[in-house]
Amino acid sequence: MLCVKIKKVLKNNRDKLYRLDKNSPINLVLSGGGMKCAAHLALLEKIEALGLKINAISGSSGGALVAALYASGLSTQEILEIFKNTSLFKFSYLSIVKAGLFDTFLFKSIIENKIKNKFGALNLPIYVTASNMQTGKPRYFCKGKLLKPVLASCAIPGIFSPISINKVLYSDGGILDNFPIQPFIKSGLPIIGSYVSEPAVKTPEQLNTTLKVVAHASYLRAHSAESFKFNFTKVTISFPLSHYSGLDNKEAEKIYKASKDYLDDFSI
Repeated sequence: MLCVKIKKVLKNNRDKLYRLDKNSPINLVLSGGGMKCAAHLALLEKIEALGLKINAISGSSGGALVAALYASGLSTQEILEIFKNTSLFKFSYLSIVKAGLFDTFLFKSIIENKIKNKFGALNLPIYVTASNMQTGKPRYFCKGKLLKPVLASCAIPGIFSPISINKVLYSDGGILDNFPIQPFIKSGLPIIGSYVSEPAVKTPEQLNTTLKVVAHASYLRAHSAESFKFNFTKVTISFPLSHYSGLDNKEAEKIYKASKDYLDDFSI
């Protein structure tokens, strides 16, 4: 059961969603978060059930992958199956000669036949956020070939090797912009957010070592860099998924179901 405070927030978010004009398109922002991004599928289903029309999607990391698959015409259930059946850490992806433990480009075999070749061939516009590792600035890809920007957006630094696009190295979009509202700031359309990186509330006993404090501080710092952006959205659903690792594909089904339950808790 959800506490009274959370239920109040949910009711407020529900009311905002249900008051949206079905004749006015929305822009959707999907955060990064690895396997936790299966939660985005639950919100996409809610948006479909409400009869809301999506004008465009902006995504980072796993959110960019969901955006690319969805805009390529895959259903939410088909995308969920990809999450469930995709292990991020296959032995065959190991690399000893690239700047990451795993070769990101080998990951392409999983998605290259499931997404459109170019942005222009998609069913709706999307923006794929990747981090320029040489200039330290985010880039929002929205035209040209699609595969490399998606791979780059998902390339967690130190784990997956960066992707070279036009001789520039790009990595995980979440490094510099994990909740990419920037493409929609001047659009004039309502922005709906889906955020899966809410940090956990800790007890003193859970912060009783240096390592635990430092680890939690890094989560808080990352969250604080993104949460102010919620003020620019009509509504942002922040899913309580901190107890999931986000790196294990075996969690995908549980994350999806938990997210559906979370949304259903404020269904009319």
